[in-house]
Amino acid sequence: MSTLVVETDKILSNLKIMRNHTNVPVIPVLKGNAYGLGDVAVARLLVEKADVHLLAVSRLEEAARLKEALPDEEIFLLSPYSTESEAAEIVRLGLTATVGSYGSAVLLNGLAEKAGVRCRVHLKFDTGLGRSGFLPEESEKAVQAAKYLKSLEIAGCFSHLSNCFGKDVKGVTAQLDHFQNCVAALRNAGVEPGLLHIAASNAAILYPSTRLGAVRCGSALLGRVGVKNRLGLQRVGRLECPVADVRWLPAKHTVGYGNTYTTKKPARIATIQTGYADGLFLRKVRDAFRTRDILRDGWHDFKALLHRPALRCTINGQPALVIGRVGMCTVVVDVSNITCSAGDIASFEVNPMLINANVERVYR
Repeated sequence: MSTLVVETDKILSNLKIMRNHTNVPVIPVLKGNAYGLGDVAVARLLVEKADVHLLAVSRLEEAARLKEALPDEEIFLLSPYSTESEAAEIVRLGLTATVGSYGSAVLLNGLAEKAGVRCRVHLKFDTGLGRSGFLPEESEKAVQAAKYLKSLEIAGCFSHLSNCFGKDVKGVTAQLDHFQNCVAALRNAGVEPGLLHIAASNAAILYPSTRLGAVRCGSALLGRVGVKNRLGLQRVGRLECPVADVRWLPAKHTVGYGNTYTTKKPARIATIQTGYADGLFLRKVRDAFRTRDILRDGWHDFKALLHRPALRCTINGQPALVIGRVGMCTVVVDVSNITCSAGDIASFEVNPMLINANVERVYR
């Protein structure tokens, strides 16, 4: 059986590194089931071992799950919801909500007033990402919501940078300026904006000016950031599975579907019962189709032809080459030159975000 091993010491180390590097509070973002690591388990780890008491997620169902598991902690829902049923659930659960429009603010305010509570909210401004939030030219609507909807408690204001991977300094600066202008509009109207945050992991690493009152870190906790890792962040997550069988194949024997691999000499091979059904070696699809994106992807494909990247795992501390195509439930590795027996554990470096949610998570 395959298991995803989550190294908790690495998560805590990565959090400490980001705290020290940014010198501001870090809001852990546990969206997408904590990037595949398991949101409830990681949340408990951060609360118990790292004194974290504000946790962020993207979806309402994630927030509900964390609030049920950790009722005394503040769960911040980063996405705005504008339907009455979802807004009512936000109020019922006592979540910290995101408000990105005057209409959603009115809806939340009315439901909170009806319930006899105040709903903590962060105002979101769309400074360029284009997904949600008050546009800069709508700052007055945010002011009106914050100033006159008395069942809303303004806990913070935030935005999200659209291109902060190191080369678009001008764009980052422009978005930061837009955000600061929106915050200034609130302050000029006598509204305290609360906790300010615009930087996620990549911007928090690269741009000191974006760190403000706090930073949001998700991918940095996994050590899998989209910029050069100069901070010593450690990658979290590996897939482990026992070797099912070891046998010899003769020379000139094909391995796997499509006959893409043929042994050049007698080879000792190990079969391992894992594969792409578990998420092993899956990759995200390409989703950018500008001319420069297509040319960049083509260049990477050309380099792959020259360098012939290989897939590997580790067995008993020794690297083993994956041969043949990865199957749905089986992979084959060459163990001709290493010590290996059935039952030994094969370890694969994986992206936890792509590992099937049904694969058991083990925390060490």
